Amino acid sequence: MARKAREADEFGVYHIEQSSVQGRLLFNDDGDRAYFLEILNQAKRKFGFRLFAYCLRNSNTYHLIIHVNGGDLSKIMKSIHIAYAMRFKGQGKLYKDRYRSTLIEDEQMYLETKRMIEADWVEGNCFNSDSNYCDTSGPFDVACEDCIRTVDEARAKLTEIALKEKVDVQKLMKEKNRRNQLIVELRKTSLLSLKEIGDIFGGLSESTICKILKKEL
Repeated sequence: MARKAREADEFGVYHIEQSSVQGRLLFNDDGDRAYFLEILNQAKRKFGFRLFAYCLRNSNTYHLIIHVNGGDLSKIMKSIHIAYAMRFKGQGKLYKDRYRSTLIEDEQMYLETKRMIEADWVEGNCFNSDSNYCDTSGPFDVACEDCIRTVDEARAKLTEIALKEKVDVQKLMKEKNRRNQLIVELRKTSLLSLKEIGDIFGGLSESTICKILKKEL
């Protein structure tokens, strides 16, 4: 049976989970964890994604929350996995199947995912390391609390922009090129869903928002 194509969103926030093949450890010690974090840092510089959270304490599984930020999630993860697997070259298969990716569609889902990762610490699943290899505040970037999280915050931001440009919000959104730029900026700096962004800009459909994003990139 053919593999199901992954849901793709160039400005999406994803929960990534990967496990090792049965009988192998993904992280043998803190040296492996530190090496993996350095690979994450290198990939971040290369692809420009934002890392909001991670957990590497489980010896067999890791969690990431990534804002793709206009990139290609498949290329990002392929780069990370190939680079880390080279550490164990010649020792056989390391990863169990494909990594799992879940698109985080709104703030509530984002917070629930963070709580799930944090709950792993409490339950012991992430306590195979003596060092701090779990962080849900983002070690290489600002925390997601700095993102626009609600429709009201987004509308307030648009009002602020309109005041700076000395036009009213409606006129700002009617000028098509400027409206499209604002849609791209909002997608990059918020956790809002495509539907929420469409509603803010006069009831545009999700498919229309997708077309605008792809055209403007």
